[in-house]
Amino acid sequence: MAEAKDSDTSQPSDHVPELFIPGLHTLHEAVENYVHEELPSRAAIRREGISGLSVAVSGIPDGMAGGILAGVNPIYGLYANIIGPLVGGIFSSTQLMVINNTSAVSLVAGQSLIGVPSGDREGSLSLMVILAGVLAALFGLLRLGRMTRYVSYSVMTGFLAGIATVLILSQLSTVTGYESEGSNRIAQVIDLLRNTDKVSSASLVTASATLLLAFLLMHTRLRMAASLLAIAFPSAVAALALPGIVKPVSDLGRIPGGIPMPALPSLANLSLDVFTGALSLALVILVQGAGVSQSVPNPDGSRRSLSHDFTAQGAANIAVGFFRGLPVGGSLSATTLNVVSGAGRRLSSIFAGLWTAVIVIAFPGLIAHVALPALGGLLILIGIESIKPSDVASVWRAGWRSRLAAAVTFGATLILPIQFAMGIGVVISGLLYVARASSDVGLVELVERPDGRIEEREPPRHLPADRVIVLNVYGHIFYAGARVLERLLPIPRAGYEHPAVILRLRGRTRLGATMEDVLSRYYDKLEKVNGRLYLTGLSEEARRSVEDMGVIRLRAYQATSILGESTRKALADAQAWLITKVDKAS
Repeated sequence: MAEAKDSDTSQPSDHVPELFIPGLHTLHEAVENYVHEELPSRAAIRREGISGLSVAVSGIPDGMAGGILAGVNPIYGLYANIIGPLVGGIFSSTQLMVINNTSAVSLVAGQSLIGVPSGDREGSLSLMVILAGVLAALFGLLRLGRMTRYVSYSVMTGFLAGIATVLILSQLSTVTGYESEGSNRIAQVIDLLRNTDKVSSASLVTASATLLLAFLLMHTRLRMAASLLAIAFPSAVAALALPGIVKPVSDLGRIPGGIPMPALPSLANLSLDVFTGALSLALVILVQGAGVSQSVPNPDGSRRSLSHDFTAQGAANIAVGFFRGLPVGGSLSATTLNVVSGAGRRLSSIFAGLWTAVIVIAFPGLIAHVALPALGGLLILIGIESIKPSDVASVWRAGWRSRLAAAVTFGATLILPIQFAMGIGVVISGLLYVARASSDVGLVELVERPDGRIEEREPPRHLPADRVIVLNVYGHIFYAGARVLERLLPIPRAGYEHPAVILRLRGRTRLGATMEDVLSRYYDKLEKVNGRLYLTGLSEEARRSVEDMGVIRLRAYQATSILGESTRKALADAQAWLITKVDKAS
């Protein structure tokens, strides 16, 4: 029978060509993206330019806010939004995905460098972004896009909810004007509550006005520029009516004009915090990008590849790092805006980077006067909107294991450094996978009905005498799964002679040492009541491993292309054997 072909070309793919040279292959795919795309008409260029402008305008406040989260000059967030969309637009297989700075990656970067002295922070940040880009590109070149499926949904939900909560808590000092103290965000909130008399009313009003404006404007025709307008009006009022009271962006450092110039970071800034931060960044970037890649089909129906997009995000971060920008990744909000604005090809992302460059060059003075509490208020709104009640409800309905995994990851994100929280999440994902795989084992008895159909029944708890019983196994039978199966197998009893058990194991390419031990022990139990054990549906490798066990009366039957053929052969042999035993007894 010929295998069915997957005709849905819009789905992400990790197909590996027969001839694969990583760097050349990615470059070749990027060139092909343009060779096969038709040259845009003037109307198309105008449409893509307008879409890119919408993304650029929306990304200005988000990029600046990212600088606050990372603890560096906000201009570095704008540098990221220049270089990221340009490089990402060229290399990504998801044509409408916008690769720019996001609050999550900025927060991870800031938390990872929390122990780095302020004088070394900018150099360490650039090096960390480049390393994160190298790791992400390496994951893509090695075609590891499929690895994202092993990250537990519960763990990722807990981690992202924790990131959003930390984002909100991290801006309390910015919006209140009081620098709280504490070893983690929870301790800092407690310190703030103890010193409410030191809160700046002007800062709090500015932040509240920004948050309210952004929320209201999102429900109007001005929603594409809602973030920019929400910080512009309160900042203008603060600059005119409250000069010197509400801190502007320029307090964090000089806002340079012109385009960013490349600079090579010093390896002297390399440390364990920088490396582990880069690894955490790479993982967050890739998980976010995978979500965007899977949710936005290409307008021309061409295939998308998670691994290809990993490489694109890696290349974007390498380039951004050399231009002193914040880390970038696939942004769901920017990509959604890009689609809603009418984008039809990757050119819109390139335009977004170019428009951001124009804004940075033309209006550096206006950027410097943006009120810090206004950016803080915007970030709090982003954090609130990032927590998805539907995702939390899905985890809650999944059972206590999922709830515990999400809760532990959430708590670790609030209390521990991001690198450790991410590591704990990965470990929990592995433990959940093993626990569920090993416990999700089933055993049924197969009985042929008079009309020839096969019925599944609950297997007997004890084996009957002088009878052949066919059992089918569901689930994973490695490690603990094999022990679960051992408890499910019917028990031989003294006085009930000549039971024959046919265990159907179709689809298992190998059994493993634990399963072989279980089979050997079960065979010994059957021997005590003069019974037999038959294994059917085995691969050639599994059949050879059973024969190597050296158990003479353990029969192993290799699977064929005909479903059930090896089991019927074993059934015929077992019935013939049973007839001889019954005849001798009589």
